[in-house]
Amino acid sequence: MHPDLYAYFSGRWRFTRRMLGVDEIVIGEAEGHAEFHPDEAHRLQYKESGQLRLAADQRVVSFTRRFDYRVEGDVVHVAFADGVQAGQAYQSYRYDGTQKALLPLETHLCILDRYDGRYVLIDADRFDLHTRIEGPHKDYLLHTQFTRASA
Repeated sequence: MHPDLYAYFSGRWRFTRRMLGVDEIVIGEAEGHAEFHPDEAHRLQYKESGQLRLAADQRVVSFTRRFDYRVEGDVVHVAFADGVQAGQAYQSYRYDGTQKALLPLETHLCILDRYDGRYVLIDADRFDLHTRIEGPHKDYLLHTQFTRASA
């Protein structure tokens, strides 16, 4: 039996993110806020905003990102909701109860770079998102830790 993924993700979250390069060297660290906002049955509008500090020069960059999540039982489909790729599929995931994780059903290709994500549902108020990005233009791991924001 899988959890109600729509209810699980709904709401406001805080996050921290680490960008790890070759040999797990920190490239950057970010923190911010995110919200999964219900807009219709089994669809969530995701928006995150935060600040990224780049390790190389300590420069701080503000960012905002949006995705649409569509939940169908134990499957979650994620699509881009901003930029030139708005409306295009990003990645789909299936819940695996033994790992308590959403595992990718396919790899997202951005030209020649491959993106593979995995959501680990720790408990009702915490989950991690691990995204591996590999290819000729990129080679790093994004590790994002989400904690449900207090009401």
